[in-house]
Amino acid sequence: MEQGWVTVLLLAFGIAVAVVGVIAYLRMLRKDKSGYLSSNPVSPPDEAVARTEERDSDASLRKD
Repeated sequence: MEQGWVTVLLLAFGIAVAVVGVIAYLRMLRKDKSGYLSSNPVSPPDEAVARTEERDSDASLRKD
């Protein structure tokens, strides 16, 4: 059992590092999401989408 403590210690260290990593990631994700929502309450349509809609509306007018 003399070498078993090393395994237990390394396993506990790995679990602790994993838990701290997950908590840090979740905090970062939540901070990033709240920052994005507060800085961009309503996002304008993408320029490419606007051009596509404009082109589609022009094409439908020509068909009539």
